[in-house]
Amino acid sequence: MNETFDKICQEVYSNREIDISRNKECRDTYKKIAEKYLNKYKKRNNEDIEACKQDIKDYSVNYFCKRLHGKPVGKVGDIEHYDKREVPGNESTLPIPTHGDIIDQQMQQAIIKRKDEIYRNLFKNDLRKIIFSVSTSQRNDLTSSNDGAFVINLQKKGIVDLKNVVGFNVLRSHMPNCRLLINDNNRERITINGGAWTTLTNGNYDVNDLKTEFTQILDFDNKTGLFTFNAKAETVGNTPGDRSIARIFGLKYNESANKYESDSSNKSQFKVDMRPNIFIDVEIAEIPSIACIQTEHSNNVVFRKPVQGPSGDIGFYIATVSDKIKEYFTPMGLPKLTMRLIDEFGLNIDIQGVDGYFTFEAVVLNNVHDMGIVFEN
Repeated sequence: MNETFDKICQEVYSNREIDISRNKECRDTYKKIAEKYLNKYKKRNNEDIEACKQDIKDYSVNYFCKRLHGKPVGKVGDIEHYDKREVPGNESTLPIPTHGDIIDQQMQQAIIKRKDEIYRNLFKNDLRKIIFSVSTSQRNDLTSSNDGAFVINLQKKGIVDLKNVVGFNVLRSHMPNCRLLINDNNRERITINGGAWTTLTNGNYDVNDLKTEFTQILDFDNKTGLFTFNAKAETVGNTPGDRSIARIFGLKYNESANKYESDSSNKSQFKVDMRPNIFIDVEIAEIPSIACIQTEHSNNVVFRKPVQGPSGDIGFYIATVSDKIKEYFTPMGLPKLTMRLIDEFGLNIDIQGVDGYFTFEAVVLNNVHDMGIVFEN
């Protein structure tokens, strides 16, 4: 019956400009009137509840409009005062709220409703995930090969318009494993007997091809996986390129000389490793480090893809639940991606112009106006 009482309050206010909705005495009187009419309809076996509600409403409006006069001692409209008053025996004297009381109540109700909407939705319905894919063929400079660093302009190319981004993850990738065993980073980093370094030709090699190319190799032992050189083999220094070529030829680091060397018998000290690289780190410079993998060479690595199979294969990557980083950062715009492919030595990986693609998940804010923040750039 609360709905009927609300309608009665509206009618009374419309006729007399008196708000009785918060008055306990008026509500108690309404309950008595409603009970009286319900009993009357029950005795008549009349089950028309809507007609009963209308009779209750008509009688109550007429009753309150005639009998509302005067006001109680004290501040008119004080809810606490009304609630603590004893209900008088005479129903003719009821409190009359002022116009200021009514306005104040409406403002308080509006503020409470607004706060409730904000707090209820703040981190529940205001986060939205946007899934989008990019290809290395969409890089800004198509005249250059994918030498490991490229820019993809998401907004200008019409791929996606990302604003108020607070989270970022990689879902899947399709990347070619085209890294050359001997490449621009390591081909000039090995010397024989302290002489001038040897320049190798870029390309993929097995041990026999490498023996043919690098004539200073006398033999390769299939059992031990070691090369034998015609003199002492060593790297130029201890750069990432030196570490890369040392792994291929099985050279060991000499701390005092700060370089990698063969042993006293001019043999490899470790089993040779003919893999161009073990994994590929994908770096996106715009993503804050809190949502990235921290590595020796970059704080903006969004995912690490293990390299499986020989050079020339296509590598697939699908992120698992444990791979996703569930950290949020300050809302930001993301109009472009500055990407770099890095190997375990921190060197850029040239995928020889063969294109691949990435599928990303961006978490964005929807109702930023409710939180008082708007980041549209």
